[in-house]
Amino acid sequence: MLMKSYCLCFNVLLLASATLFAGERPQRIVSIGLCTDQLLLILAEREQIASLSVWAKDKNMSYMIDAVGGIPLNNSSVEEVIRYHPDLVVASQFAAWDTAKFLRQLGYRVEQIPPARSIEDIYVLLRQFGEWTGNQKRAETIIRTMQQELVEIAERYAERPRKSVIVYSPNGFTIGANTLEDDLFTHAGYINLAAEMGIDGFKPIALESLIAADPDVLQVDRTLSRTDSLATAYMGHPALDKMIKQREYLDIPTRLRICAGPMITEAVERMARRR
Repeated sequence: MLMKSYCLCFNVLLLASATLFAGERPQRIVSIGLCTDQLLLILAEREQIASLSVWAKDKNMSYMIDAVGGIPLNNSSVEEVIRYHPDLVVASQFAAWDTAKFLRQLGYRVEQIPPARSIEDIYVLLRQFGEWTGNQKRAETIIRTMQQELVEIAERYAERPRKSVIVYSPNGFTIGANTLEDDLFTHAGYINLAAEMGIDGFKPIALESLIAADPDVLQVDRTLSRTDSLATAYMGHPALDKMIKQREYLDIPTRLRICAGPMITEAVERMARRR
């Protein structure tokens, strides 16, 4: 049994080493996270994609769900990933990090995308992902399209007054400065009150502080937790329900803003249209 396990590991290392030195455009790419699923479907040739994570078919989270088709799905485990003999494994820094770490120890090429805190970060990310997958020209085309769309959105709604907005999520979290969401609000013509209050990143805010902030627009996110969870039950406070009824309500689908990619221009368009 010991000899059998040793041989298996040795064969895996040989396969991974051959992949590392191939130096060619990856042809068996496996994604083990939602955001890299999206980027692969947007940037890579279909024949390059060996497998995507099960999140790629999540109707609430996946922007590219219609593009998945018959591509095999994985549960982000080491055992499933190595079945596809990948020459590149892609993941975010926070998705299946233990799987990414172990695969790298086995000798597989693993690339992890960092979180994007601005639209400029998305451009950097697209270029990097384009290099990893050998699709640099496609990445540049997408970036130019995004830039043009954002210019057009800004011009289309330039005459509308800016409005204040605040996000309220399960467990009372809000989204402040140095986040992608804050940059999206800026591009859409909003003032993020959480950032104005000195909040940086994702932090909880008391309901009393939310009410005192008195935003023009409220974005309440109820989609990221189970409906029967305590975190979501926290969102059912009568004071919050009353506040929602008395203010404009901004509802941007999670699939447009949960990952960094060209889909964020659609999120900006929807927000600007509601201004």
